[in-house]
Amino acid sequence: MTQSQAEIDLDPLRDILQRDFNPDGYQEAEELILGACQEAQLLYGWVPQPASQLIADHLGVSINRIYGLLTFYADFRTDPPGDHAMLLCHGAACFVMGSERLIRELNDDQKLGPDGRTPDGAFSVQVVNGCLGVCNLAPVAQIDHHHYFGHLNRERLAAVMHAIRDGRPVEDLDGVE
Repeated sequence: MTQSQAEIDLDPLRDILQRDFNPDGYQEAEELILGACQEAQLLYGWVPQPASQLIADHLGVSINRIYGLLTFYADFRTDPPGDHAMLLCHGAACFVMGSERLIRELNDDQKLGPDGRTPDGAFSVQVVNGCLGVCNLAPVAQIDHHHYFGHLNRERLAAVMHAIRDGRPVEDLDGVE
Protein backbone atom coordinates (compact mmCIF):
# COMPACT_ATOMS: atom_id res chain seq x y z
CA MET A 1 0.00 0.00 0.00
CA THR A 2 1.23 3.49 -0.73
CA GLN A 3 2.33 5.86 1.97
CA SER A 4 0.18 8.83 2.85
CA GLN A 5 1.75 12.27 3.10
CA ALA A 6 1.74 11.99 6.91
CA GLU A 7 3.77 8.75 6.75
CA ILE A 8 6.52 10.07 4.46
CA ASP A 9 9.99 9.78 5.97
CA LEU A 10 11.90 12.79 4.63
CA ASP A 11 15.26 11.78 6.14
CA PRO A 12 16.46 9.77 3.10
CA LEU A 13 15.60 12.66 0.77
CA ARG A 14 17.22 15.17 3.13
CA ASP A 15 20.43 13.08 3.08
CA ILE A 16 20.44 12.91 -0.73
CA LEU A 17 19.83 16.65 -1.05
CA GLN A 18 22.64 17.49 1.36
CA ARG A 19 25.05 15.09 -0.33
CA ASP A 20 24.25 15.60 -4.02
CA PHE A 21 22.33 18.85 -4.43
CA ASN A 22 24.40 21.64 -2.95
CA PRO A 23 23.30 24.89 -4.59
CA ASP A 24 26.57 26.65 -3.65
CA GLY A 25 28.40 25.21 -6.66
CA TYR A 26 25.83 26.52 -9.15
CA GLN A 27 25.00 29.96 -10.43
CA GLU A 28 21.33 29.14 -10.12
CA ALA A 29 19.69 26.64 -7.77
CA GLU A 30 17.14 26.15 -10.56
CA GLU A 31 19.68 23.88 -12.27
CA LEU A 32 19.16 21.34 -9.47
CA ILE A 33 15.37 21.26 -9.25
CA LEU A 34 14.72 18.60 -11.88
CA GLY A 35 17.28 16.16 -10.46
CA ALA A 36 16.09 16.70 -6.89
CA CYS A 37 12.48 16.01 -7.90
CA GLN A 38 13.58 12.87 -9.76
CA GLU A 39 15.31 11.63 -6.60
CA ALA A 40 12.15 12.22 -4.58
CA GLN A 41 10.07 10.30 -7.09
CA LEU A 42 12.56 7.42 -7.09
CA LEU A 43 12.35 7.25 -3.29
CA TYR A 44 8.59 7.50 -2.87
CA GLY A 45 7.10 6.57 -6.26
CA TRP A 46 5.66 10.08 -6.42
CA VAL A 47 6.59 13.56 -5.19
CA PRO A 48 4.56 14.25 -2.05
CA GLN A 49 3.99 17.85 -0.96
CA PRO A 50 6.33 17.58 2.08
CA ALA A 51 9.14 16.43 -0.25
CA SER A 52 8.41 19.35 -2.60
CA GLN A 53 8.63 21.75 0.32
CA LEU A 54 11.89 20.20 1.51
CA ILE A 55 13.39 20.58 -1.99
CA ALA A 56 12.20 24.19 -2.23
CA ASP A 57 13.63 25.03 1.19
CA HIS A 58 16.94 23.26 0.49
CA LEU A 59 17.43 24.98 -2.86
CA GLY A 60 16.05 28.33 -1.75
CA VAL A 61 13.37 28.46 -4.42
CA SER A 62 9.63 28.95 -4.30
CA ILE A 63 7.36 25.96 -3.75
CA ASN A 64 5.42 27.30 -6.73
CA ARG A 65 8.52 26.78 -8.90
CA ILE A 66 8.74 23.17 -7.75
CA TYR A 67 5.03 22.55 -8.31
CA GLY A 68 5.21 24.20 -11.74
CA LEU A 69 7.92 21.79 -12.81
CA LEU A 70 6.12 18.77 -11.36
CA THR A 71 2.92 19.59 -13.22
CA PHE A 72 4.69 20.48 -16.47
CA TYR A 73 6.50 17.15 -16.95
CA ALA A 74 4.21 14.17 -17.45
CA ASP A 75 6.71 11.77 -15.85
CA PHE A 76 6.20 13.25 -12.40
CA ARG A 77 3.40 12.16 -10.11
CA THR A 78 1.98 14.49 -7.47
CA ASP A 79 -0.47 11.86 -6.25
CA PRO A 80 0.49 8.49 -4.79
CA PRO A 81 0.55 5.72 -7.37
CA GLY A 82 -1.49 2.57 -7.10
CA ASP A 83 0.15 -0.65 -6.05
CA HIS A 84 0.35 -1.70 -9.72
CA ALA A 85 1.10 0.55 -12.69
CA MET A 86 -0.97 -0.10 -15.83
CA LEU A 87 -0.32 1.44 -19.22
CA LEU A 88 -3.26 0.98 -21.56
CA CYS A 89 -2.28 1.42 -25.21
CA HIS A 90 -4.33 3.76 -27.36
CA GLY A 91 -2.03 3.71 -30.39
CA ALA A 92 -3.27 3.15 -33.94
CA ALA A 93 -3.50 -0.67 -33.87
CA CYS A 94 -5.07 -0.73 -30.42
CA PHE A 95 -7.52 2.00 -31.43
CA VAL A 96 -8.62 0.00 -34.46
CA MET A 97 -9.03 -3.10 -32.27
CA GLY A 98 -11.23 -1.35 -29.70
CA SER A 99 -9.04 0.40 -27.13
CA GLU A 100 -11.35 3.42 -27.01
CA ARG A 101 -14.27 1.24 -25.93
CA LEU A 102 -11.98 -0.65 -23.52
CA ILE A 103 -10.84 2.62 -21.90
CA ARG A 104 -14.46 3.73 -21.49
CA GLU A 105 -15.43 0.36 -20.00
CA LEU A 106 -12.43 0.39 -17.67
CA ASN A 107 -13.44 3.82 -16.38
CA ASP A 108 -17.05 2.65 -15.91
CA ASP A 109 -16.12 -0.64 -14.23
CA GLN A 110 -13.24 0.54 -12.05
CA LYS A 111 -14.49 4.07 -11.22
CA LEU A 112 -11.05 5.58 -11.83
CA GLY A 113 -10.33 8.81 -10.02
CA PRO A 114 -9.01 11.94 -11.74
CA ASP A 115 -5.48 10.72 -10.97
CA GLY A 116 -6.16 7.43 -12.81
CA ARG A 117 -6.21 5.36 -9.63
CA THR A 118 -8.74 2.72 -8.76
CA PRO A 119 -10.64 3.54 -5.55
CA ASP A 120 -8.89 0.71 -3.69
CA GLY A 121 -5.46 2.01 -4.74
CA ALA A 122 -4.59 -1.28 -6.42
CA PHE A 123 -3.94 0.22 -9.88
CA SER A 124 -2.74 3.45 -11.43
CA VAL A 125 -3.96 3.52 -15.00
CA GLN A 126 -2.40 5.68 -17.68
CA VAL A 127 -3.62 5.75 -21.26
CA VAL A 128 -0.69 5.84 -23.68
CA ASN A 129 -1.48 7.63 -26.92
CA GLY A 130 1.72 6.37 -28.48
CA CYS A 131 2.45 2.69 -28.95
CA LEU A 132 3.56 0.00 -26.52
CA GLY A 133 5.19 -1.86 -29.41
CA VAL A 134 3.23 -5.11 -29.36
CA CYS A 135 0.61 -4.27 -31.98
CA ASN A 136 -0.02 -7.95 -32.74
CA LEU A 137 -1.65 -8.20 -29.28
CA ALA A 138 -3.96 -5.20 -29.74
CA PRO A 139 -5.60 -3.97 -27.65
CA VAL A 140 -2.85 -4.36 -25.09
CA ALA A 141 -1.97 -3.28 -21.55
CA GLN A 142 1.37 -3.30 -19.78
CA ILE A 143 1.25 -3.90 -16.04
CA ASP A 144 4.11 -3.34 -13.61
CA HIS A 145 6.52 -2.34 -16.37
CA HIS A 146 7.12 -5.77 -17.88
CA HIS A 147 3.94 -7.84 -18.07
CA TYR A 148 1.97 -7.46 -21.31
CA PHE A 149 -1.62 -8.61 -21.67
CA GLY A 150 -3.15 -8.64 -25.10
CA HIS A 151 -6.29 -9.24 -27.11
CA LEU A 152 -8.08 -7.50 -24.26
CA ASN A 153 -11.77 -6.99 -23.91
CA ARG A 154 -13.78 -5.98 -20.87
CA GLU A 155 -13.91 -9.50 -19.42
CA ARG A 156 -10.23 -10.35 -19.95
CA LEU A 157 -9.03 -7.07 -18.49
CA ALA A 158 -11.29 -7.51 -15.45
CA ALA A 159 -9.98 -11.09 -14.99
CA VAL A 160 -6.36 -9.91 -15.15
CA MET A 161 -7.00 -7.13 -12.66
CA HIS A 162 -8.85 -9.46 -10.25
CA ALA A 163 -6.05 -12.03 -10.41
CA ILE A 164 -3.41 -9.38 -9.69
CA ARG A 165 -5.48 -7.96 -6.82
CA ASP A 166 -5.86 -11.45 -5.35
CA GLY A 167 -2.16 -12.22 -5.77
CA ARG A 168 -2.88 -15.09 -8.14
CA PRO A 169 -0.55 -15.81 -11.06
CA VAL A 170 -2.11 -14.35 -14.16
CA GLU A 171 -0.81 -17.25 -16.23
CA ASP A 172 -3.47 -19.40 -14.54
CA LEU A 173 -6.23 -17.49 -16.30
CA ASP A 174 -7.46 -19.43 -19.31
CA GLY A 175 -7.28 -17.43 -22.52
CA VAL A 176 -5.43 -14.43 -21.10
CA GLU A 177 -2.01 -13.66 -22.52
